[in-house]
Amino acid sequence: MLDLLDTHGAVATFFVIGSWVERLPEVVSDAAARGHEIGNHTWTHVDADRTRELETLRDEVARTSDVIEQVAGRRPRLLRPPYGSDPGRFARVAAECGLEATVLWSVQSFDWMDPDDPGEIVAQVLAEVEPGAIVLLHDGQRQTNDARPRASTLAALPAVLQQLRADGYAFTTVSQLLSA
Repeated sequence: MLDLLDTHGAVATFFVIGSWVERLPEVVSDAAARGHEIGNHTWTHVDADRTRELETLRDEVARTSDVIEQVAGRRPRLLRPPYGSDPGRFARVAAECGLEATVLWSVQSFDWMDPDDPGEIVAQVLAEVEPGAIVLLHDGQRQTNDARPRASTLAALPAVLQQLRADGYAFTTVSQLLSA
């Protein structure tokens, strides 16, 4: 996936799960070295709608920020709540942990459903994208927690990048988008 982004001159923000960073530090380090932003996506992909204890959320966020800093060389600025759940609670926790913003997405690719046809992902993204959009794609398998990208997402990415570039879109990190 990183090579594809390089080929298309695209940068992205990767919201990473802390336990993955601990398990696959070389992937996160490589992404950061290539100019991609690394954001916080909690330690275990905790669902805030099912977690009452704020201390659990704080620990998930703080541990992830710490391991990102150790591996990528800088602390993350952003948090994306797993499942997009309870962004208000996550925003408070993120601020307490020194993060600047909690962000969601504006284009849902539904790649997490692992469609057999990558064209479904392409069509979904192109149908919803507009200037300033944040496109949600997934780079790994949450259930298997391995380094292999989702096959359908990887197959869809070149067509998405080519068409968006042809339509005049530029690719940027979420922090760059927010500061524009």
